[in-house]
Amino acid sequence: MNKVKLLVVDDEVDFAEFVAEVAEGMGLDVVLTDDPAEFALLYSIDINIFVLDLFMPDTDGVELLRFLHDNNSEASVIFMSGKDETVLHTAQELAHEQGLTVLGTLQKPFRAQELEKLLTKYVEETRPQGRVINEMPTPDDLRRALANNELTLVYQPQINIVDHEIKGVEVLIRWHHPLMGEIPASYFIPLAENNNLIMDISSFVTKAAIHQMVYWEKIGLDLKISINFSPKILDDLDLPEKLVTCAMEMDADISNVTIEVTETAIMSDVMRYMDILTRLKMKGFALAIDDFGTGYSSLQQLVRTPFTELKIDKVFVRGMIRDKKCRSIVEISILLAHKLDMTVVAEGIENEKTWNLLHDLGCDHGQGFFMGRPMAAAEIESWIDQRR
Repeated sequence: MNKVKLLVVDDEVDFAEFVAEVAEGMGLDVVLTDDPAEFALLYSIDINIFVLDLFMPDTDGVELLRFLHDNNSEASVIFMSGKDETVLHTAQELAHEQGLTVLGTLQKPFRAQELEKLLTKYVEETRPQGRVINEMPTPDDLRRALANNELTLVYQPQINIVDHEIKGVEVLIRWHHPLMGEIPASYFIPLAENNNLIMDISSFVTKAAIHQMVYWEKIGLDLKISINFSPKILDDLDLPEKLVTCAMEMDADISNVTIEVTETAIMSDVMRYMDILTRLKMKGFALAIDDFGTGYSSLQQLVRTPFTELKIDKVFVRGMIRDKKCRSIVEISILLAHKLDMTVVAEGIENEKTWNLLHDLGCDHGQGFFMGRPMAAAEIESWIDQRR
């Protein structure tokens, strides 16, 4: 089956690359440009989805919309903009009047999950005729994936912003379905959570990641690992003991393992999570609060829970160059974390300008495509050799 093809048009390179990153992670074929004048040259009837920024110099998204209408395009459209939200709605109505299909609109800055939701909607509703499987993966598919080694791990480097040395890696999970291709984690993790499979997924990730960390240590690579834990796992009061047992069986250094939890997860059952997280810290694990600034948790949780690391969400990091509010959130987050003796990691660094600004603001570590994409274990080793 041919891949779904995507054309991204946005004069802001970092957002164009962000959209491409998300779409490619879902197995889509992506072309991008930051020059709207190239749109006519890149246009093809084979393109399934156009992701258009509305506000661009010289040529705006509405003009590109007119081009699609004049060429009788049957493709779907996603609009995005960092300006007036009402204009997004008007553009959507205009597209409908022109007989075009609009998957949705995205107000910048937006999160990967918002874009994935729109792209998944397209994949579900427009599968080619004659396909063997006409639905997204089922719980049984996920069980088979676990049994058949379809799930793999990739690792994204985390770099010290001061001395440029690699600090460690964040562990990310991937699912390549033999028929459906890449299945986004934003789909299959909720599927696992809702069908009593998240414990199996987390067990696989934890064991494989720690095993890889121990191997790296043996070949002379001192890399810490950060593992994301679902709220569904963090309600297990026996979790600290289980993780210690897992680490001890592989002779791993517990202090090199960071457990990442989202700030919204903590709010669902504060007392229970404080119990578990405190014992994890007592046993030697590092604790990171992930996606900071995107949830609704009280700052009190930063005081009550023994976090050692604060991760600033990529939405704010990507927007900080052009948006004063995003920059202020990043700056305040760094100051707050340091006042609480926490290390700060900025996610989503896509260019040197952002890196330099984070350096000036005193951020400790960063990760993003500017330094390194998520890579397989062997690629990480080669990447480190090249840096040396």
